Amino acid sequence: MNKKEKEKASQSQPSVKTPVHQWTHKDGEALILRFSDKRGKAYRGVQHPLEIGATVTAPDWNPEPVCGGGIHGWPWGIGLGSGKDPDWSALWQVYGVNPACITANIEDEPKCKFREGVLRFSGTWHEAMLFILEGQKAWVEHFAEGKSNATGNRSAANATGDSSAANATGYSSAANATGDSSAANATGDSSAANATGYRSAANATGYRSAANATGYSSAANATGNSSAANATGDSSAANATGKATAAFVTGCNSKARAGEYGCIALAWWNSDADRAEMRCAEIGNGDGSDGKLKANTWYELNEQGQFVEV
Repeated sequence: MNKKEKEKASQSQPSVKTPVHQWTHKDGEALILRFSDKRGKAYRGVQHPLEIGATVTAPDWNPEPVCGGGIHGWPWGIGLGSGKDPDWSALWQVYGVNPACITANIEDEPKCKFREGVLRFSGTWHEAMLFILEGQKAWVEHFAEGKSNATGNRSAANATGDSSAANATGYSSAANATGDSSAANATGDSSAANATGYRSAANATGYRSAANATGYSSAANATGNSSAANATGDSSAANATGKATAAFVTGCNSKARAGEYGCIALAWWNSDADRAEMRCAEIGNGDGSDGKLKANTWYELNEQGQFVEV
């Protein structure tokens, strides 16, 4: 086979795409997102470590792709909520795991399980998502292969450059757009959208979807029950529509809203302490008659750090 024939053959062969549960970004580990109660207790009484660098080992490891027999979670946060409704107020942890110790697609869901892992992060959901975000975006870029539009289950789309747009459609799909005024849109249950840049926008539609927008005056929108919207940057907005949703913004002078029985969190500049602080609140049954915040209503924080309707 001559040089031209070899080049033609290589072009006709599909490139190998690393599945998300096998993706390692910088240090040879796949990062797995999961949650437990504030004491580290998880389902079936498994005690998770609270000290960074500690190891957790599944007491009943079973490598078969069935529920049980391992520590369960979502690889790089993709498919967040599949197989288990998230508790946004819980303790969220990120484990670094050797890909050889991971079994994926548990009961044909995008969640995975692993035999042993090292605790790399422990904190709030929003902080955990930021911890894994760089690696998650890198996987989308790899998997998308330069495509700005992708259709099909577990599809990925990536677009880079100012005013860029990425669109992914299908169950457990992911879209990533990088650049000022960029937009990322992911449609389908357990989908994820990430947009990075000044005045960027991320939109995720579907049950248990997640939208993340990073940059000044950014906007994140997630539609569907148990969905989450996260916006980072001053003068930003997060909107989560559906029951048991969560909307978080870490920049000051921002606003957020969420659906019934959800929660919102906003940043507030405490002038007395000369620092930014986060304020969280629960959403009630909808109209505020239960003493909690109203559903599907925009809120911001006043100078005293109190939630007020916009």
